[in-house]
Amino acid sequence: PRRRLTPPPRAETVDKPIGTFSSSGALSSEIYAHLHLRGVLIRTNWASVEPIPGVFDFSSLEFQIASVKSHGLSWSLAVAGGGVGSPTWLVDPPSSGGLGVPYVSYSFRGQPGYRLPLFWNPIVQDRLRILPNALAAQYNQDPSLKLVYVTQMTANGIEGHLQGVDMADLVDAGYSDAVWVEACEDAARSFAYAFSDKAIAFEVHEVNSSAAVPAKVIYDLWNDPRLGHRVGAAVWWLSGKVSYQPGLIAQLMAYPGDIYGQVIGRSDQTTRFEKGDYTTVFTQAMALGMRSIEAWEYEFKYGPDGANGIWDSIFASYNARADATFGSR
Repeated sequence: PRRRLTPPPRAETVDKPIGTFSSSGALSSEIYAHLHLRGVLIRTNWASVEPIPGVFDFSSLEFQIASVKSHGLSWSLAVAGGGVGSPTWLVDPPSSGGLGVPYVSYSFRGQPGYRLPLFWNPIVQDRLRILPNALAAQYNQDPSLKLVYVTQMTANGIEGHLQGVDMADLVDAGYSDAVWVEACEDAARSFAYAFSDKAIAFEVHEVNSSAAVPAKVIYDLWNDPRLGHRVGAAVWWLSGKVSYQPGLIAQLMAYPGDIYGQVIGRSDQTTRFEKGDYTTVFTQAMALGMRSIEAWEYEFKYGPDGANGIWDSIFASYNARADATFGSR
């Protein structure tokens, strides 16, 4: 089955991404030889962008942006928060020069000692308003920027999951589904209001063992008339499998808004894909009606460190389908 796509109630004035992007590799010259590459995701950490409260440094972005633009391509932006990407001053005590935001400790990829700032804390929400405003002052008028991901207070700071976080600890700190939904929506609105001319993506995973939490977030944001159908959903776990987060896949199949994707792994990591078949990712992306999909930079490279064009026809087919569905780039 395919998701039924309904046209927006008015002509879209926002230039949203369409087709195949690389999920990294902005400084890798090899990817730019690929004929079907439309753009590149550029990532950095909040800590790199705002090393001191209110003092911003965009150098971690500038070289990457310049590289992409020199090849005439588009770019998308993701600034990681959470315990991985947030600046230490956010949670450090005031006696050490920090803001003293409460947090829970958690493990990330098996390593303990990470500090997850509480998403719903008013100081966190205030800083998640200041951050996108500073970024937007720099990049909102750049026509080559097509998509901005919402910074989240999650395990890796971009994706919506809480893997490694003990939910009992988070509940003790004040978590409820309603509190979490409100925090997510407030952060997304801050990004949307700052980047007033851009498409915004909120990455979704099940939260608290439920698809209902992320579903409410993306539905509320899509249906908010103040946001003009600019805030869509992102899925960074495309594998072709329907056994992973099936409840959320069902919600996404019914979702009326924009969906943006990222492949779960490299094509040579065959166990990550349905029946070991990388092409099922694109079948799933088309079924979900995804506007764009970020494949790993490996797929766009030739030579011993790349896929050597084996998926070129798949990328071409996906781009053609996206162009036909959403309008050519």
